[in-house]
Amino acid sequence: MVDGASIMFGGFGLCGIPENLIRALVRKGVKNLTTISNNVGVDGFGMGLLLANGQISRHVGTYVGENKLLEEMVLKGRVQLDLVPQGTFSERIRAGGAGIPAFFTPTGVGTLVGEGKEVREFDGRPCLMERALKADFAFIRAWKGDAWGNLVYRKTARNFSPMMATAAKVTVAEVEHMIGVGDLDPDMVHTPSVYVKRIFQGELFEKRIEKRTVRKA
Repeated sequence: MVDGASIMFGGFGLCGIPENLIRALVRKGVKNLTTISNNVGVDGFGMGLLLANGQISRHVGTYVGENKLLEEMVLKGRVQLDLVPQGTFSERIRAGGAGIPAFFTPTGVGTLVGEGKEVREFDGRPCLMERALKADFAFIRAWKGDAWGNLVYRKTARNFSPMMATAAKVTVAEVEHMIGVGDLDPDMVHTPSVYVKRIFQGELFEKRIEKRTVRKA
């Protein structure tokens, strides 16, 4: 990991984020990072730690509403922010992993999203050309994994991680439970080992909740 690297982070809000890898990145202190993730965590947790440490120079994502520090840094020009519609974001990552350089989508035509992008008409409907997203690294978290790197995610924590694992030069996975090779049912594997270069057992998973709501009795 060096200054200026691009990194994809799995997770949606605080669900399924690679908590241990983020903390390790904060300790390492690399700077000028381009981060690619749905959001940038919250103030004081998740990717918010990288933001507060001044390690992010550019972020590509879909939602930034839970992080006041990010808003402040973007308005002051300290962080470049590329907002992408969520479906387009997901497909750009999938395309990157599939070796597809670009694709066309009607999402964003006639809006700020479409400024400066090529537009073509398909079946009478204008569409924007969107380029694939790839990165130097993908940091993801799985529920279970084996020493070979086969991964299984749990429920919503799967989110963007399977796609990101295919779209980076080096995919590093932290797992909640490391199990023996051969103990995973092949039909249950979400990310096969061919995409994973490094894997380790995570030490601490706080699994915080962004907004806790409870039902009245």
